[in-house]
Amino acid sequence: MHAATAKLGAAPGAFHFGGASTTSKGEEGIAVLGTQPSVELTSWDPKHIGTLRFNPCKTDNAAYEKNEWSVANVGSSCKVDAAQCAFCAWVLQFDSEYRVNDIVTCLGPTYKQAAEAVVHDPNFKGTVLERLLSAKGKKPDGTINWYPNHFNEAVDNFKWMVTAIAQETCNVPDHSTLIVHIRAGDNLNDEFKNIPHIADAITQMQQYLVNRPYITRVELSSVLHFGVPAPDSRFTYNDGVGNAYMMSDDALAKNGLILGHIYEAAKATGRDVWFSSTNDPDDDMCRYAKACHFLSASLSKEEMVTEGPMEQRLSFSELVRDLHVHLGTCDAHDKAEWGVSYTASSAEVGEAERDAVAHDADEEAVAHTKSEPVASANDILSRLVGRNAKIHWRT
Repeated sequence: MHAATAKLGAAPGAFHFGGASTTSKGEEGIAVLGTQPSVELTSWDPKHIGTLRFNPCKTDNAAYEKNEWSVANVGSSCKVDAAQCAFCAWVLQFDSEYRVNDIVTCLGPTYKQAAEAVVHDPNFKGTVLERLLSAKGKKPDGTINWYPNHFNEAVDNFKWMVTAIAQETCNVPDHSTLIVHIRAGDNLNDEFKNIPHIADAITQMQQYLVNRPYITRVELSSVLHFGVPAPDSRFTYNDGVGNAYMMSDDALAKNGLILGHIYEAAKATGRDVWFSSTNDPDDDMCRYAKACHFLSASLSKEEMVTEGPMEQRLSFSELVRDLHVHLGTCDAHDKAEWGVSYTASSAEVGEAERDAVAHDADEEAVAHTKSEPVASANDILSRLVGRNAKIHWRT
């Protein structure tokens, strides 16, 4: 990756990843289809980093998709127009250096080469990874002073990351927003990076929302990463995958189907749907980790619940899941499923109502089985959720 967009918590002016995002103000920035403002993405390094404009409302129009999700359509700027269902994504055509999970988890055959690139390339000065690696010090030959045991190093790296991301400043989604991370780009070519079952990812999102009516917005967040070195990179290496991670029409088309179908499913829930793309992995980590409601499309419902063991942290999705477990800004009440509480309380209330009817029908028969007064529906719900609450009866 050659250059980012937003401040990364480093000293002012220390680092930018490679583009700019500007937001239109005024009535023209208010969308009819959704409330997402009109953001314009502009790359100052289009040779390595591009943008792509797409319409997820036309996902099943094969001819439109073929033309839209193509290498020829990758440009240097893009403007969101949510009223017309037009959104923008950053396309990182050569994104082989700033490999967050590989470096943090000491994963793969080339993480040390990528780390050296981060330390020595001035473009990465001040980033989270550069600060992590610089803190290790250097050997006499100038290379990073890695631990002898990479497992212990990965454990310490993650502890460092939790502290560092906790100190980052970012625009954390509010409690009425579910943010869904979609690992896109070369995710189609690697079993550890892919989204194995799109239908399952959609079902997980729908199930998360169905009993949380207070979530009114779904923010889909994605960048198209292609993990190959740039032809003019100072750091070249062979990771054994050849051209598998190269950007191509076929890879872009498959990404279009993934993003489009998830967008359509999110809209079908009746929520306001945004699509955000920020060329700043540090900011993404901060937002995902600190969000109240966060899902990764690459992980199952069961995998999202708890932090996984370090040796199974095989992707960026699992890394941000683990950071979210440590840094999420919600407690159990903030994330409560109303439908679950409503169903449970309804069962108790229904039973109480049946008892009351039976009492009226045959007072003597039920007298020895009813020793306590029937609790109100609100009292039952309050006991279930652990705080004063009211049932909002449905008509």
